[in-house]
Amino acid sequence: MRRGKKKVNTLTTILIAVAVFAGVLALSVFIQLYNSPDFQGFDRDPAPDPDVTIQGGGETGEGQEGSAPFNWQDHQVFIIGDSLTEGAKREIDKAIPNATIDGRTSRTMSTGVQILQEWKDSGILTDDAIIVICLANNITGTTQSDAQTIVDMVQPGQSLIMMTGHGRSNMAPANEFIRSLPNVYPFVTVADWDLTIAQSPNLLSDDGVHIARNQGNVLYAELIVRALEVAKPRP
Repeated sequence: MRRGKKKVNTLTTILIAVAVFAGVLALSVFIQLYNSPDFQGFDRDPAPDPDVTIQGGGETGEGQEGSAPFNWQDHQVFIIGDSLTEGAKREIDKAIPNATIDGRTSRTMSTGVQILQEWKDSGILTDDAIIVICLANNITGTTQSDAQTIVDMVQPGQSLIMMTGHGRSNMAPANEFIRSLPNVYPFVTVADWDLTIAQSPNLLSDDGVHIARNQGNVLYAELIVRALEVAKPRP
């Protein structure tokens, strides 16, 4: 009888030990997954609401008065960006299927002028294209004048989205210039990355500029989509 009880106790001890080991292992895996930059099981911090300056002093992006509503999904989207755009390409692809995305490290606004001109000359840029410029993170002495050049290059029927930059002290004048554009040009929409990501700095790397967590890439793509939803073509 004692032998049988001893076997039961031994079995119980083994089962408890296995259960404890499995629990510790599961907790360890969860902690590693939770700390991974790409973890998306749930949001540890609520994602900020993408900040978009709607053109025309708060119009809804439903097209010109008396015309049919403007649906961005009926138009080809062309995105020119820097390293942030390049890093978020997968998320942008998911959010905006069939978009033309050209993102490379260390690009300035002047590169955007060059690429846009090449697209125009080659016939790649459609007459009703929505152009998205994400080049305000690398500031030069010509950033504002180059941004104005891009605005002037937009043709009737095309739309323009300009994204602000974030993380460097010399960005403020260019950001304010970009934010002022919708007041003058109703076909310009501002995707305000600066104000949006400022609400969640934990999504950025130590330099305060580049995206460190995948949730930041998702937010970046969502901001572009939000801007597309209120975009309007140049008359």
